[in-house]
Amino acid sequence: MNGALTWREKLSYALGNFGINLPFGMTNAYLLYFYTDVYGVSAGTVASLFLIARCVDAVFDPMMGLLIDRTETRWGKHRPFLLWLAVPFAVCGAIVFWAPPLEGWQKIAFIFATYTLMGILYSAVSLPLNSMLPTLTRDPKQRNTVNALREFIGSSATVGIGYAALPLVKSFSNGDEAHGFLVLAAITGAITLVCMLNAFANTRERVEVDHSVAKLTTAQSLQATKGNWPWIATMLVNFFFWIGFTGHIQSFVYFAQSVLGEAEFTSTLMLTMLAVLVGTGLAGVCANAIGKRMTGAIGAAVATIFTAIMPLSNDHTWLIATNCVAYIGQGLIGGLLFSLMADAVDYGAWKSGYRAQGFLFAASSFGVKLGMSVGGAAGAWFLSLAAYDAKAPVTPEVVTAVMAGHVWLPAASYVAMGLSLILFRFLPAYKNA
Repeated sequence: MNGALTWREKLSYALGNFGINLPFGMTNAYLLYFYTDVYGVSAGTVASLFLIARCVDAVFDPMMGLLIDRTETRWGKHRPFLLWLAVPFAVCGAIVFWAPPLEGWQKIAFIFATYTLMGILYSAVSLPLNSMLPTLTRDPKQRNTVNALREFIGSSATVGIGYAALPLVKSFSNGDEAHGFLVLAAITGAITLVCMLNAFANTRERVEVDHSVAKLTTAQSLQATKGNWPWIATMLVNFFFWIGFTGHIQSFVYFAQSVLGEAEFTSTLMLTMLAVLVGTGLAGVCANAIGKRMTGAIGAAVATIFTAIMPLSNDHTWLIATNCVAYIGQGLIGGLLFSLMADAVDYGAWKSGYRAQGFLFAASSFGVKLGMSVGGAAGAWFLSLAAYDAKAPVTPEVVTAVMAGHVWLPAASYVAMGLSLILFRFLPAYKNA
């Protein structure tokens, strides 16, 4: 069954990403703030948590990829995980924003356990959804379109929860911010559950996959990475993209309250992420017109320049404008990430003879998780080095730390991201195949 995709299937696939991105977006944007300012955990402890937990998660990803490649069910290799893990993922997405009355090592053990489990479950549901893309259609242009829709709708979850979270927490809190966060996390978990089950019910793995994939050894799966420069490039792009994105988004609340002195401006700044949707909406069109590598390079350049010039003024209009344009650039390259990976899967299969689809997606996801680990931990470490205390007055050192995580780390990572695209190339024989 290799026919054209229906809009119902395209939309269901995209909504699956929307559901998965809700708790993902909420933890990326507000978990550092929740831990330091609401639950009373030191920034240094949170930095260690982010680094260790996401590294554990990153190591888990290749194993998850091997599991996907070896899975054989009447629903296919990827879709069953959306059914099996929908409830655990939705529940865990709420639990990480629970603040039980614990102290000392018990509190630390609780946040390490719940956050690490959240990361593992996120991999276990996002990797099957992501690596399912090549099985939806063989048509590269349809892949670009489906992936752009997936990223557009998935990004809207991140933007929406980023904008609405603090006002909703306030309305649910009844004077207890911790309670407000838990209620909101429970609501987003319910939405996640519905979206994942809908994606399972209304998508199909349409492209016939070689059944030998299920019998691939680890060594054979690794062969699919040998000389696979598109895969190496995509892994590096993912790594640097997520360093910058994670560092920038998690520091919005600190930038608004510590640098600008206007905590209520956080939601407005978060809303600028809507511009990502413009970039992701244009990504497929631009890639079909000028190529994926050129589209990604333009996006990286735009993101770098407009992130770097943000500190030139604290004027609200200036900050909104520079954030919007920077996010358009991020959207141009972010909207292509999984389409780039799908191309790398095809190239690896042609070059090695082994279509290690799940393993390649999962191994590339190692770059994503490592980037999130570095970006998240770096922002928390900057705060720790500045002796950040939520209850103390803001110091110049804290302002410097926030700017490092919000501006300079992301700008540097976007430069590296653009340079990584140089490696996204194919042998001439493949182009002529």
